[in-house]
Amino acid sequence: MTWLETEGGPFIVVPRTALPHWSGTEGDYDRACEVMDLVGVLALPDGAEALVLGDEPLSTAYLPECRVLVRWCYAQSEDGVADFIRAGLPTAEWEEGPSLSTTGELVMFDAAYFGTEAGTFTDSAAVELAAGRYRVDSASIEPDQLTSFRVHRFVELA
Repeated sequence: MTWLETEGGPFIVVPRTALPHWSGTEGDYDRACEVMDLVGVLALPDGAEALVLGDEPLSTAYLPECRVLVRWCYAQSEDGVADFIRAGLPTAEWEEGPSLSTTGELVMFDAAYFGTEAGTFTDSAAVELAAGRYRVDSASIEPDQLTSFRVHRFVELA
């Protein structure tokens, strides 16, 4: 898994087609920082929507085969993280979250940057989803007392 970090603010997850609309610290960053929930959705121009990963600025990765964003709360090492997540998903206690529409692939990056800087001036990760509407649910996976991850899954809506 490839873990991303922010410079202290939230992560933003934006449709690749809407990256030019994300203005970073020129305006959108402040809106992202206002999200106090685990996840929130912000409207962008042209009807696009962006997902904000609120709460704490935790290291985050995408596990594509499970369609989940994984946020590192605490663990002793990176060894076996994907296995812990896969094993914990079926029994996790999910909290229903907001719905998000996308035109296809999303890009996750530090909300402080312009969308056009994702992958150049700041690290980014592709979140591969088909175009559609998804509910973003959240849960904690804690396989033992020394390991805790927060996960956000994309549930396709009809």
